[in-house]
Amino acid sequence: MSRLKVMVVTIGDERQEFYNTRLSTVREENEKLRKLLQKDWEADFSDIIYTYQQANECISRMKKAGNVCIILHLPVWGMPSLAPHFARASEFPVVLLGNTRPESSSLVSLLAAAGMLDQAGLECIRIAGELDGPELQRKLKDFITACKAAAQLRESRFCAFGGRSIGIGTGTADPMQWQRVFGVDFDHCDQLEIVRRAKLQDGARTERYLDWLTKSVGSVRMGQGLTKSSLERQIRSYLAMKDIVQERGYDFAGIKCQTELSDGYALQCVGVALMNGSWDAEGEKKPIPVSCECDCDGALTMYLLSLSSCSSPSSLSDIKLFSQERREFVLANCGSMAPWFANRTDPVKALGKVNLLPHVFGKAGGAAMQFVASDGDVTVARLCRSRGKYVMHCFEGRMEQRPLEELRKTTWCYPHQFIRADINYEAFFQTIGSNHLHTVYGKYKEVLRQICAILKIGFICYNE
Repeated sequence: MSRLKVMVVTIGDERQEFYNTRLSTVREENEKLRKLLQKDWEADFSDIIYTYQQANECISRMKKAGNVCIILHLPVWGMPSLAPHFARASEFPVVLLGNTRPESSSLVSLLAAAGMLDQAGLECIRIAGELDGPELQRKLKDFITACKAAAQLRESRFCAFGGRSIGIGTGTADPMQWQRVFGVDFDHCDQLEIVRRAKLQDGARTERYLDWLTKSVGSVRMGQGLTKSSLERQIRSYLAMKDIVQERGYDFAGIKCQTELSDGYALQCVGVALMNGSWDAEGEKKPIPVSCECDCDGALTMYLLSLSSCSSPSSLSDIKLFSQERREFVLANCGSMAPWFANRTDPVKALGKVNLLPHVFGKAGGAAMQFVASDGDVTVARLCRSRGKYVMHCFEGRMEQRPLEELRKTTWCYPHQFIRADINYEAFFQTIGSNHLHTVYGKYKEVLRQICAILKIGFICYNE
């Protein structure tokens, strides 16, 4: 995917002689900004823009650069009327960046420019303060991350393996709406292709993965539908899916599983979990968000969470329980959580915390991956449609690792997440439009808020 380029434009004053008397402040603030951005981003700094001709020349260079996120830097008073020129040149809102130095008049210029953009119907983000302050740095990083995620989203491909699963209509999506709103290419692949390729998998490759998995997990408890044969079919299914995704260039996917594969070939839980993870028998790999029950909007949410967190694994879980009194959620699902969640610091050791148990459904048999997600800050989200329009539902909380015995209260063999969250639980209950929620470690609600603003879709944060 093409890289997002950050363009920093310092807006000057047509009274250039007067502006030159303040160049020391301008250079000082620009150097601070340069050091800040070079830590994480590829950033280009323009010369100081004094005239409309210079602005137009700068804009021409920007258009050749492709995906551009524009920061309009106002270290001292600069001409507000130059801001709309640049705002029209970017597909993203521009950032108006200023400081609060009392002698600079930066804030005066920023507010004048912001007012002009608002009157012209042009989007902007207002950020002001000390460049070495953590709050300003967080806001700037959140915005650039959101622009990068939106740019990557518009270049991405999704695959739906199968269709609606066990009547869950909220998992379906309109491919043309996705193209219009998100810029995502929505493709289909029949589940039969997974079965066909699974049967053709090289025996040595299959045995290598089967040996790796059984020796890496904490325990394997054979019985009922979990046999070496059914586990091998799960491994073959994973390898087939992995190959298809790689060959066709899919960035994220969903798989129906129930009931054709779960009853007719193999449960897909192991494969989905491994696709979502960052490690397998061949070593480190890129996580590919994959939802079970072919939850398309769920997979899209997982992908956005992964993009927001610089490609960390994300998950899908059912909302088993939530409690206003205990301020907690219990999330669990048969397969769409990577073993990585059991130990984020060491994906190899994480599998040691996983138990392979007989599943509670699926005539074809196979394993469920039992474990509890580890402690850490977490962002929880779900894209839903309300009357045909997309809304992102979101909150931040804290994952708590609890004893394995807690799983007996819900479904013993499922991977679980226990999340403490200070939110409006009644508002959540009345407005959430799905039985699935999705998580990623870290605090990213502000990144998601910015992404939704760029995509022009709704945003609800239950923390508020």
